[in-house]
Amino acid sequence: MKNTIITIMIGFGIVAAALRPLPANASEASLGVTAMYDWWQPPFLKLHYGDATRLFGFRMKHDEDGSFMLGPTLKVWFGPWRMDLTGLFGVTKNDFAYSSLNWDFTVWNILGPDLIRNYIMIGDSSARRYDVDLKFAKSIHRFVNFNIGGRFNYADGDGSQYRLYIPIDFNFGQDDYHFWQVGPVIGIGFNFEIKNFTIYFDINGIVTIGDNYLERKLVFPRLYPYLIPFKYDTYFLGFGFDMDAGIAYYIAPAHLSIGVGFRWVGVVCASVDDDGSMLDLSYKDHWINSEWDHFYGITFNVSYKF
Repeated sequence: MKNTIITIMIGFGIVAAALRPLPANASEASLGVTAMYDWWQPPFLKLHYGDATRLFGFRMKHDEDGSFMLGPTLKVWFGPWRMDLTGLFGVTKNDFAYSSLNWDFTVWNILGPDLIRNYIMIGDSSARRYDVDLKFAKSIHRFVNFNIGGRFNYADGDGSQYRLYIPIDFNFGQDDYHFWQVGPVIGIGFNFEIKNFTIYFDINGIVTIGDNYLERKLVFPRLYPYLIPFKYDTYFLGFGFDMDAGIAYYIAPAHLSIGVGFRWVGVVCASVDDDGSMLDLSYKDHWINSEWDHFYGITFNVSYKF
């Protein structure tokens, strides 16, 4: 339900912007569709793998599979300004698979037979992303634009894991989580037009605020220690860049523009408020410090200019 509400709200916002009257001095506009095959390396993987919740241990394997995203794009030109509004929604999910060797220390270890538990954790999870970008570009030179705007991204997902305790024991776990960040972007763009071809390159700085939330439940067969879920909630600031480059070709008789490009967003995180589970005594506060959120991929777009 939460995914549906967010999708509807973003969709209505984009459609409303597309249908509202253009500015009085608007010269032209275009409406189209953008697709993206992305790869995402989110900062919360450090928490999911167990790096932020163990006394000792190490990762043995970690794999990330990309997703396919699709959504509408609106562009409006008015005077020296151009407005770009794009919404991308995850048609498929990003998948994450991992295994690690951990020694942890929780309240339940104190109450149970072992003060420190050592185990091999094997798990996987998936997340669906939603991204919205709004940019205003002002021409300050024939080939140079000044960019200002903002971006928002949200993702939620779930996963499962097995904990194989040494010598012989095991738990089955379930994860539910969400991740979001929002903030302004500012930078410059370069545009070169050669006949009907346009080559573009934008590089922008970005500052975000965000939240990462994970709820982890461990069940059967060790029921007594895990009736209460482990909950982790981390608010953070992000500082980084937003880069977009590509080439587009305009088919004048059909009023169509087709293009292909590359998008890369990188944000390094700094913890603001960290609310870890009180049951997890080996939890590392501010684990998100210096962790990167990398999102990049190949884009394809088609738009009709009117």
